[in-house]
Amino acid sequence: MASEGKRAGMDGKIRAWEHDLERLRLALARGPAELHERFGPRFTDLYRAKEVLKARWEAVRGVYRPAPAELARCEEALRAMEAAWAAEQSMVSEVLGAQRG
Repeated sequence: MASEGKRAGMDGKIRAWEHDLERLRLALARGPAELHERFGPRFTDLYRAKEVLKARWEAVRGVYRPAPAELARCEEALRAMEAAWAAEQSMVSEVLGAQRG
């Protein structure tokens, strides 16, 4: 999982999610209270999934031969984040759209 190409790919995914989550956080903070009340808990869950992935990735990223269990935990966190991100695209679109509107 931690070969140079895969390492850069995972780092890029995490960076992109962090960028988008920061935009989402700011939009929620600037938006009306109803927007934050409606989406705040979902945002928190999404952010938590990203943080779990990031922590597990950092645990195996530079290790020459990470333990199979650690790799499995990281892959599980990646699948969870990808699923959570896909499931919350309507929220992301709505919150970021409200920011523009």
